[in-house]
Amino acid sequence: MTGKPSRTTRRRKALIKTGDTVFIRSGRDRESRLTPEEAERLETQDQRREVNRRPGRRGRVLSIVPDKNRIIVEGVNIVTKHSRPRGRASRATQLQAGRIEQPSPISIANVMLVCPNCDRPTRVRRGTLENKPVRLCRRCGEPVDPIK
Repeated sequence: MTGKPSRTTRRRKALIKTGDTVFIRSGRDRESRLTPEEAERLETQDQRREVNRRPGRRGRVLSIVPDKNRIIVEGVNIVTKHSRPRGRASRATQLQAGRIEQPSPISIANVMLVCPNCDRPTRVRRGTLENKPVRLCRRCGEPVDPIK
């Protein structure tokens, strides 16, 4: 037999879905940032106190890349992509050239699901409610998914 040996890797089922709110646990976007208006009206000491009060950022999951165990979170891990103009010059559908800021994927291990009921980062466990599989919050025990 020639070539690489086959490696069987078992992929775990992701407990985070598109549309969930997640808490950023690590990485450069972990620090909470004040908006320019907040920073302007607060003094330096008050700014530090306010940032420490909100230690992590949150965002909504835009999409999931299950093969690489990565997710794209809205407003987190923003990268600048440079693009050339595409299409004919006379066309109205010509794409914009220049620098485009867009979110880049981050590892699923660096985020934690935020429970919509208790509004805190939590781990998720699987359970059944009304004979349907649902995700349950480890902190409050309430279902994370709306029951249909």
